[in-house]
Amino acid sequence: MLRRLGIERVYIYPGGTIVPLINGCIKYGIKIETFKSEQGAGYAALARARLTGKPQVVMVTSGPGVTNILTPLADAFYDSTPLVLICGQISTKDLNERLKVRQRGFQEVPTTRITEPLSKQSKCFLTIEDVVKQIPEAFDHTLSGRKGPVVLDFPMDLQLQQVSVVEQGEISIELFPEIQLPEKGLIEEVFEHAITAKRAVILLGQGALQTAAFQEYLDIAEKMDAMVVTSLLGVGSFDVNHERCLGYLGHTGHQAANLAVFESDFLLVLGSRLDVRQTGTVVEKFAHQGQLAWIDTDADELSHPRVAVRWKIQTTVRAFCDAFLQIIPEQSIPSDVKWQSRLLSLKRKRMEDQPLTSSVHLQPRRVMDQLTKLIGESRCIVVTGVGCHQHWAARHLPYSPEKCRLLTSGGHGAMGYDLPTSIGAAMTYPDQRVLCVVGDGSLLMNIQELATLSERNLGVKIILFNNRRLGIVSQFQLISFATDPTTGHLKTPDFVAIARGFGLHADRLEVPSDLKQKLDWLWNLEGPALLEINIDPEADIVPMLLAGKTMDAMWTGRKT
Repeated sequence: MLRRLGIERVYIYPGGTIVPLINGCIKYGIKIETFKSEQGAGYAALARARLTGKPQVVMVTSGPGVTNILTPLADAFYDSTPLVLICGQISTKDLNERLKVRQRGFQEVPTTRITEPLSKQSKCFLTIEDVVKQIPEAFDHTLSGRKGPVVLDFPMDLQLQQVSVVEQGEISIELFPEIQLPEKGLIEEVFEHAITAKRAVILLGQGALQTAAFQEYLDIAEKMDAMVVTSLLGVGSFDVNHERCLGYLGHTGHQAANLAVFESDFLLVLGSRLDVRQTGTVVEKFAHQGQLAWIDTDADELSHPRVAVRWKIQTTVRAFCDAFLQIIPEQSIPSDVKWQSRLLSLKRKRMEDQPLTSSVHLQPRRVMDQLTKLIGESRCIVVTGVGCHQHWAARHLPYSPEKCRLLTSGGHGAMGYDLPTSIGAAMTYPDQRVLCVVGDGSLLMNIQELATLSERNLGVKIILFNNRRLGIVSQFQLISFATDPTTGHLKTPDFVAIARGFGLHADRLEVPSDLKQKLDWLWNLEGPALLEINIDPEADIVPMLLAGKTMDAMWTGRKT
């Protein structure tokens, strides 16, 4: 059935109660991708799912296999990634005779109860008929409405049974299930405000990136004469170098993007859930000078907005764009040209992460600027961990549709996302550059996957920012409490020696004058490589939108 559903490979960490399925996959020519941990397998699968839009399959054993895969599962759930997680389980006999004892079988956990809050659906097979019926349904469910993961708990005795399935041929999966378009009058009402707005802004989220209607976004922006911002997960849905693009908004976003939304008189939100990291905590001041139209597939999100919304439209981003472009004429009221010019001037000033001129240490933005030159017009996938490096990479690298893509952990914000996701990206598109930007804290979470990278000899280039602190938490502690006892001044291991021990090329950059030479070495080297960069430990994410502040009043740093 997996073959008929178009699954060519499954991502696993093996264990006793999943072995029958693994052997079955091998029998039917499905490739087994084995990682060094369940998290490694899960994040590699998420990379392929996000890059292709197609649900991927992860298999883990029962008990600790289930509990170890929860972090990637949560990432898939909160960042709307299609995934089918198949977990081994004890036999149906033991399940049916639980009798309220704590644990009936070895390595048993209540999988469906644990995973239900972190998935669109979590089911335990109790009969072969369940298996035959529910596997295709699971794949459809990952893609219907707002995308996300489905969990299938698979008792071992059912895995061992032989079954004859009469049907042959491919089972089709609809990658973009249609959602009924709302009434035409509601869309016409939105467009009437759109074309008369003087300070119009379009916000593109992850839903817009997944939909990939990139030309349509540009056409709508041109007809509305609107400025464009993205969410963090929407980065790459619009060329960051385009004159209309102001960057991404929110907690660690660009000043120009935050100011544009704060001062806008009309905000069109396409596929973004408007969470606290986007809106800030002073929600009554979010886009408070205008009207907001929100297009999303998730009825629950639309029913419980954090900010004031005039029009809530439940449909797909593509369906809305197609309908909108059919009726919207060119802008009928002149836009506020001075306002647009002021925003573009602020964008060009690049107030974000300005290098500390008084420091002798290497500055993060200088590294990003040199990487931008290397990336140029090449096709590149940038993967980050979670921390300061994540936001430096999101702010300063040259993302654009079809050229430079960003993969990062958004809603769950999980350190350790970086390395295994990079491996999954390189396995998906081996002909593209894969750049893993990671911090010294985040890399340690799944550092064992350096072995997987080395074994597969994938050309992932790892940029390791070592500031000897858990930067973003340290920054929060220093701002709030003036001390960072748990996150600052850390002793880090010899990452270069570790990488070489796993069989990678590795080097260290300590002197700012060596920046270009060392990055050229990394970029042009064949195979996987790591460059550890000792950056200024005092470098923060600046500016930043703090709690209790409006979007026009970002914190500008603890240094003068």
